[in-house]
Amino acid sequence: MGAEYTPKKSNVSLLSATMLSATCMVGSGWLFSAQLSAKIAGNWAFLAWVLAAILVLLVGMCLSKVVAVYPVRGATTRSSSLSHNGIFGMPFAFANWFGIMVVIATEAQATTQYLSAASGSAVLMEHGALTYTGKLLALFILFIYLVINYYGVKLLARVNNVVTVLKIFVPIFTVIIFLIAGLDHTGITNNFHLETNDAFGPTSAIWAIIGAGLVYSFNGFQVSASFASEIKNPKRNVPLSIILSVIVIMILYMALQYAFMSAVPHDVLVKSGGWQGLNFSSPLLNLAMLLGLNFVAILLIADSVISPSATGYTYLGASSRMLYAMAAEGQMPRWIAKLDPIYNFSKRSMLVNWVLAAIVLFNADSWAALMVVVTGYHVIGYMAAPISMGAISPKTRIFGLIVFVILSLIMMTIPLHDLMLVNATLTVLLVIYACVQHKVGLQKLLLFILPFILYLWLLYFVPKIWFVIVISIVFYILITSKRYVAMCKEHGDTDRVIE
Repeated sequence: MGAEYTPKKSNVSLLSATMLSATCMVGSGWLFSAQLSAKIAGNWAFLAWVLAAILVLLVGMCLSKVVAVYPVRGATTRSSSLSHNGIFGMPFAFANWFGIMVVIATEAQATTQYLSAASGSAVLMEHGALTYTGKLLALFILFIYLVINYYGVKLLARVNNVVTVLKIFVPIFTVIIFLIAGLDHTGITNNFHLETNDAFGPTSAIWAIIGAGLVYSFNGFQVSASFASEIKNPKRNVPLSIILSVIVIMILYMALQYAFMSAVPHDVLVKSGGWQGLNFSSPLLNLAMLLGLNFVAILLIADSVISPSATGYTYLGASSRMLYAMAAEGQMPRWIAKLDPIYNFSKRSMLVNWVLAAIVLFNADSWAALMVVVTGYHVIGYMAAPISMGAISPKTRIFGLIVFVILSLIMMTIPLHDLMLVNATLTVLLVIYACVQHKVGLQKLLLFILPFILYLWLLYFVPKIWFVIVISIVFYILITSKRYVAMCKEHGDTDRVIE
């Protein structure tokens, strides 16, 4: 396997690593997920949050095993390259990059939807979808992200602490006020005992994990693993920071779920036909305005601009640097990798990411619709963790197999149209990669990339539980076997990326 990576001096404490992950888990998801969870799962929404937390904790433990051996920068996107080789790792690298790029569009959409509710008109949003005017505003917000990344790095650094405080304060304050408002309703308990609640069950909680944006909301859990090379005692503190941050945010989201469901006026809920019929375009803001909580409404409007925007322009910069790195390595067209002599980053890479985000934005009606696609890329990225762990530490293969099968079953809850879109974009990206990397040889490309792509398409064409379980077990055992891993290392470039 080779010598373990020896990290340089680390300065990030357990508390800092925990806060880093926790802060990244409070993005636009908290603005929408409470209503979506209630619509999909009713009272079972609370179980959905617990199941989603368990899911990301399982993935987090796999990542922790990887960074215990290789505490490198960007371990979340590099794990499969470290365990196998760079060619094998490309589908996961593309899924991570494309997922982050699409998040940029979702954040612009989140702000637009909340501004639509604040304006009180149908100019920006109508019938649950952004109008052309709304999409133009979202595109303008996207343009602001671009300008900030071009010229506002110093300014961004100065306001980051303020943004972080707001991202934590506003959700907590909203929960408290909604809980107080809910106590004023004589029908608060009736909200949880509607006749229509009988339509929900335990399986509803499983469907809500992706459909309600729960995985999307928890996605920041892996940030501490990305900083493994800079965290003190990463073998101990990375898994601890993941566990602590996920538990803290799970409690926050469950409190928000309860506060939202109890604060909705009972008569409004009955007129809507129960949770399934509740259709606030900007859930928390619409509820605050309905309850006459003007101060909370103002805070939510401000947070809907600041919090998603902070994520949006940060992810634009991050995705641009990821694309630049792939281009510099010859994994994407090299013309993208040209650095600007003044600002020392690739403007071409940033423009490519911005154009792609704009295209995605104009082809999605709402935050919820786009969020499901993003989550598809996230789950594919998560699959790298149990695969890498099983290859690096064969004793953990049974645990890795269980996690991998669970992730494959979760993929079945993605609507087929969205799963097809995710698979198709990854296939196109890998075809581009194969054309650029033609010198590598067709045999290596087919041997290291084709198996996973075929596996993803099988999940799409045969969405049967028994088949998915069987094919996932066979696939995982094959690609984590000693023979296949040794072959990857023999014909790969693993040593080059450990730095």
